[in-house]
Amino acid sequence: MKKIISSTLCVVCISILLIGCSDNSDIANVTVTKVKTSNSISDTTYTGNVESSEKVSIIPSVSGKIQTVDVEVGQTVEKDAKLFTIDNTELTYKLNQVQANYDAAAATYDKTAGGSAKQTQNDAATALEKAQNELKDAKSQLENNTAITATQTAYNDAKSNYDRTNTLYQADAATKVTLDDAKSKLDTASAAFEIAKGNAETRLNNAKASFAAASENASITDAIINPDNVASAKAQMDSANAALDIAKHQLDNATITAPIAGKISAKNISVGELAPAQTPSIVLENPNSVNIIIKVTETNINDITVGMSAKISVPSTGLSYDGTISTISPSADQKTGMFDVKVAINNSDDNLKLGMVTNVTLVDSNENNTFLIPQESVFEEDGTSYVYVINGDTLSKHTVKVGNVKNQYVEIKDGLSEDDQVVVQGSSNMKDNEKFNIVKSN
Repeated sequence: MKKIISSTLCVVCISILLIGCSDNSDIANVTVTKVKTSNSISDTTYTGNVESSEKVSIIPSVSGKIQTVDVEVGQTVEKDAKLFTIDNTELTYKLNQVQANYDAAAATYDKTAGGSAKQTQNDAATALEKAQNELKDAKSQLENNTAITATQTAYNDAKSNYDRTNTLYQADAATKVTLDDAKSKLDTASAAFEIAKGNAETRLNNAKASFAAASENASITDAIINPDNVASAKAQMDSANAALDIAKHQLDNATITAPIAGKISAKNISVGELAPAQTPSIVLENPNSVNIIIKVTETNINDITVGMSAKISVPSTGLSYDGTISTISPSADQKTGMFDVKVAINNSDDNLKLGMVTNVTLVDSNENNTFLIPQESVFEEDGTSYVYVINGDTLSKHTVKVGNVKNQYVEIKDGLSEDDQVVVQGSSNMKDNEKFNIVKSN
């Protein structure tokens, strides 16, 4: 008897399980989302902090000990006001050294290519020309000098007379007195001839020596101021001048001034410390020109344009401001995947402090009521697009007309209403009028 009852209970349990399984097989497990509208951008509130659109982090370009600090945090300064100074002793020594190098290089260049060098070159050329003319005249004198010709003629005549007289003397036809007289005249004529010829040769030799010296001097002068040497001297002077400019610039940079007018928002230096090379010594911000950076998802970024209006509220003060989108980052942040959008505040006042938290709502003047749903919600059958919509406690299959794709969303031009909830993901047994179980709602 117990065995029969046990068997009966098993049959009943199995039947119940089968009925339960049969009921669950008719229920679709789905993930749903509400239909979005293209003007939903105005429904999104972004949070951002007030920051200056002009913010300068000042790191000095020269190293050294801080000599003076002339500002404090919160102080307002004008453009070009002195902020702090760095000890310039070594910079002054360096400037004096490079100034001396430049002066020497400039003097060398002036000597090589300046007016005095040109005058020296001209003088050398004139001396060479003069020596060349003297050499020419000396050669002509030696060859055509009338004094040499006359003394040579007189010598020739005296020689002929002596030879004739000597012949007569040998024949006892002339006296010894006559012969001695002829010999005296010959010696005199010979000496006169040698003197005349010697003078001409001496002049020629002197002219040759003068010409050689003038030629060498002209060559040396030309070599000193030839184009290559001039270019080299010019390059050395230019290099020295560049070093001088750098030294002056470094000395000037030992006094750090404000590049913009604004307030000191940070001061990280004290007198006697070394100027930091990595962190800003002073941070200067313009409180009269402020903006807000908001983070926008890739879903909405294509709906935002430069010039779009914005409404800005400050929870801590209850005040509101108007703004305008000024810049949009062309790429997303690699860590967050969000795009930076800068909102410029059009009418800031003294109540809006740097660092305040704000809520920003964007206003699109070209908004319309096009519906948007995830692309994976749209199915297609025989060229017709359709979606599943929650209709009470069952699924309803709606034929839709699709438009453009916007990121992961697709426009629905017809077939849905604003309050519809559509299925994003569902089980394979979804069908019209099917029961459903919502496992997730986006």
